[in-house]
Amino acid sequence: MALFDRPVIETERLVLRRWKMQDMSGFLRFAADPEVMMAAGARPVLSPEEANTTLRRYTEDPYVFAIVLKATSEIMGKIRYQKDYRRPYINSVSVGYELARPFWGNGYMTEALCGMVRYAFDVMQMDVIGISHFTENHRSRRVIEKAGFIREGVIPYAFYRFDGRIFDEVTYSLTREEYLTGVPDSSRREL
Repeated sequence: MALFDRPVIETERLVLRRWKMQDMSGFLRFAADPEVMMAAGARPVLSPEEANTTLRRYTEDPYVFAIVLKATSEIMGKIRYQKDYRRPYINSVSVGYELARPFWGNGYMTEALCGMVRYAFDVMQMDVIGISHFTENHRSRRVIEKAGFIREGVIPYAFYRFDGRIFDEVTYSLTREEYLTGVPDSSRREL
């Protein structure tokens, strides 16, 4: 998985860029919010030390992007490419994200996800992109569907969260062919 000089990905309203340590207040806007982080399967940051460590890790990871609103330069959330564990020997990535609550319901995450999809296929030359959400996370379901991903199915007991709760995950993917043609492969439809 190669990013080609840590890009800045732009969409109509957003800039997806590398994190900086000066981004702490924007980072905390979502990372310290239990409602945001628990839905993504992550523990919210609980202390200044933990926030510092996590943000520093983001600044060093070329696959993690700050989502910035162009109009105000506000940091809205995080989006990242990550290893696609369901396809270990395929030229693929998975995408994960969190968005601060004040920005929910405006199409920002769908726009950011579409930017990541475009970059993954057009520049990184991926063959497939995977993504998933917990079964009860209907906001993520809508984002993923609007971005054109095709539902693969539900994996029972797929994710063990830090608090001991186990979740089923709904999985989706988008192939290069589907991206280029805009036509879903009907043979991949869930029965």
